[in-house]
Amino acid sequence: MPRLSKMTLGIALPIALMSQAALADLTPTDVWGDWRQYMEGMGYRIDATESQDGADLTVGDISLNMVMPDDAGAMSMSLGSLKFVQNGDGTVSVVMPGVMAMTVNITPEGTADPVTVSMNYTQTDHAMTASGSPDEMVYDYSAGTIEFVLEQLQVGAETYGQENAKVNVIGTGVSSSTAMTIAEMRSYQQTSKIDSIQYDIAINNPAEPAKVMMKGSVANLTMDGGGMIPLVITDAADMAAMIKAGFDVTGQIAYGAGTSNVDVADPVNGNFTMTTSSDGGDLGVKLGADGLAYNGTQNNLAVTANVADLPFPIDLSMAKGGFNLSMPVSKSDDPQDFAFGITLGDFTMSDMIWGIFDPTGQLPRDPATVVLDLSGKAKLLVDFLDPDAVAQLATDKPGEVQALTVNKVQLDAAGAKLDGSGDFTFDNSDTTTFPGMPKPVGAVDFSLVGGNGLLDKLVAMGLLPEDQAMGARMMMGLFAVPGSEPDTLSSKIEFTEDGQVLANGQRIK
Repeated sequence: MPRLSKMTLGIALPIALMSQAALADLTPTDVWGDWRQYMEGMGYRIDATESQDGADLTVGDISLNMVMPDDAGAMSMSLGSLKFVQNGDGTVSVVMPGVMAMTVNITPEGTADPVTVSMNYTQTDHAMTASGSPDEMVYDYSAGTIEFVLEQLQVGAETYGQENAKVNVIGTGVSSSTAMTIAEMRSYQQTSKIDSIQYDIAINNPAEPAKVMMKGSVANLTMDGGGMIPLVITDAADMAAMIKAGFDVTGQIAYGAGTSNVDVADPVNGNFTMTTSSDGGDLGVKLGADGLAYNGTQNNLAVTANVADLPFPIDLSMAKGGFNLSMPVSKSDDPQDFAFGITLGDFTMSDMIWGIFDPTGQLPRDPATVVLDLSGKAKLLVDFLDPDAVAQLATDKPGEVQALTVNKVQLDAAGAKLDGSGDFTFDNSDTTTFPGMPKPVGAVDFSLVGGNGLLDKLVAMGLLPEDQAMGARMMMGLFAVPGSEPDTLSSKIEFTEDGQVLANGQRIK
């Protein structure tokens, strides 16, 4: 993973610079110097020719070179030429050609084959302006269209053209504004939007029987982010060191309606097709000393798939899907927050799928919902992003859970509904009361509606043997008590300080 993230970051950073700009009461030399300082701070060696024409500056034959740490190999990237033009109002225009030919060379250490990626970055009606001062720059960028096209991929002695490896991504209505401040750290704030994105990807490896094609589009993409980046980064793959140096970034992406189509032609294993559509959603990420956090949602997702040897299509839909994950990444003597959640809201599937296991329609086919929402406190005993520390996890435990809150558990499907919530603390010094795990203290409450009715239907359908249904009813009778309404049960499971386990006040351990 460190090698892969290094290569990804190495390719992404120069491209990102081309779609944004610096702030200036500026000269062309100031702007190019900011670009150069940024890329050299990320660990690149920059080679380029510079020629002055009055106040204007042309930088040609730009190449970025990096030797990756840990014997991961080397990478180089060529960007062509840029021109920095002094404007009369104290701003600087960054003039890029309509088509920029870019080449990325990756030379792994050892026996792995070197990889050369040749691509074209095309822009129309594009403009980039840098304004402000050398220490506080604002880059404004716009383009009618931008397009990335993979022209050729070479792996060792093998060369693949677009008939084997096709990647074509087009964005329209592009704009961004990036404000950067240079002090002890480089801080930035960026907003950008793309009216629509279309992609067309095809993979036809001559050594494999399957041919894969993927096409799709998404509308109204917006991005908002910011953070702090160290001026000098020794190893961009060592996130633990970067965070200790002050690295802290956040980003939020929102997107509108989108579609995708996947077509796999496989004469050996059978063909596969899938189409999806959605009304949009969002995705957020945060990484810094406070930890790592992801969150995302998607609205009105619909999926149709055709699988070889299956005589009918698989149709699924979901009104809302979501997830969140936050966790500490830095070693600390103090407990830190963590959270995890997932939501599958109003999930439905076609009658053909229902008919596989419920041909007579005995089960209610109302939309199903699954919700899990957890949060708590944990003490991290290692720097989670430090490769050397992670290597010790085989012998050392990574951390200790101090507290857990079950904010919500919900399962609503097939005519039954289960709800639950609770709170626990954990004594990590006691792993004998409950062998192999820290002693919990707390309680969780559950309620179940329609459980016995569901068991009856499953028995009648032949999906559940009567003796197993009887065992399930006995367990419910042991751990739950009847509610005030028909076919309702409630349960309170308690873990006491002295190591007892109680179900509705009755000791079971």
